[in-house]
Amino acid sequence: MPKKLKRFLLRYDPPGIGLEVAEGDELSIHHVDLKDKVHVVEDIYAEVDRLIDMEAELLTRKRHRGALVQLLSRLYKIDVDEAEDQDSPKGKQSSPKAASPMDSLQEGGQVVLINFRQEQADVVHNGEMGTLTKCRHDKKKYEVTMKKSGEVVKVKDPSHIIGIAPKTTLAVNAMVVIRGLRNHTELNGCLGRVVECHEETHRFEVRAIESGQLFRVKQENLVLIEPSSVPANMAKENREPNTNASPRGLRKDATGAASSSGINDSATSLAAGGDDIFEPGALVELQGLQTAKTYNGQQAEVLSADRARQRYEIRLDDGSVKTIRAENVKLISRPSKSSPRNPRRKEGATKAADRGK
Repeated sequence: MPKKLKRFLLRYDPPGIGLEVAEGDELSIHHVDLKDKVHVVEDIYAEVDRLIDMEAELLTRKRHRGALVQLLSRLYKIDVDEAEDQDSPKGKQSSPKAASPMDSLQEGGQVVLINFRQEQADVVHNGEMGTLTKCRHDKKKYEVTMKKSGEVVKVKDPSHIIGIAPKTTLAVNAMVVIRGLRNHTELNGCLGRVVECHEETHRFEVRAIESGQLFRVKQENLVLIEPSSVPANMAKENREPNTNASPRGLRKDATGAASSSGINDSATSLAAGGDDIFEPGALVELQGLQTAKTYNGQQAEVLSADRARQRYEIRLDDGSVKTIRAENVKLISRPSKSSPRNPRRKEGATKAADRGK
């Protein structure tokens, strides 16, 4: 029985390409490892040619080289325009366009639903998994049969449908969708990327692609997705959440030059082990909180800084002590050397006592 290549699957960590192959009625995925890093466009062409030579039974330069060049361009984040590709060695032959995210959606595929807005009726299906039972790209008509309920959900916009990756271990840089949360249902269907693994607690730090916020999520509340099925406009990661570029956000760096600064400065400094860490006694303002919005705008005193976890321990006006991400605090004032170390502690205790009278 001859083998037929169905589609390419991009693997980010470690770098690789999956070849989905049909042999009769059976589908299988053959993974090919790629170089960990490439630095110039010529390296991408060389890696593509090596891949085609290795898999000569399935791949040809004429049919597949163009698509592979574009996929590796996305993988290694090196721009390759069409003109450059045509002028490259062995690149003057006509090549098909790189597969679009819609091409990865096929009937019978396992998918997860994402990014339905609160005003949409299907918002309740965010993060739910199912089988794509109808796929009409020409008419933009899709139907997904839910895995748990068996309900058939009709979808008109394919950007709400993301292919689920073959079962593999969650790792840093893997793209995931948050699902199955009960207390924070607004996060279900959120697209993100794993930035840290905590094996001892079976939890993962996930950075939301759209907002850039970090969430710590249990493994059972994450579903690994196929990066090639994510539209390009949704895959662009926001690495500077809540950044404020207004004049008030300008501060002096070590060289005395002005640089943009928002509430993410403290997170960056903590992560880099820099000197610009808010000292105990510093006065900060809370902002950018999503699940505890009532605390936004409140001021607090810094008690300690945890560089490894990028968090501050703070004391609020009511005397309560909280741990908060560095990106969610903004410096109001540094501690005065001539003033008591913890002036706000007494103030907070006094207010709490007054309310108890």
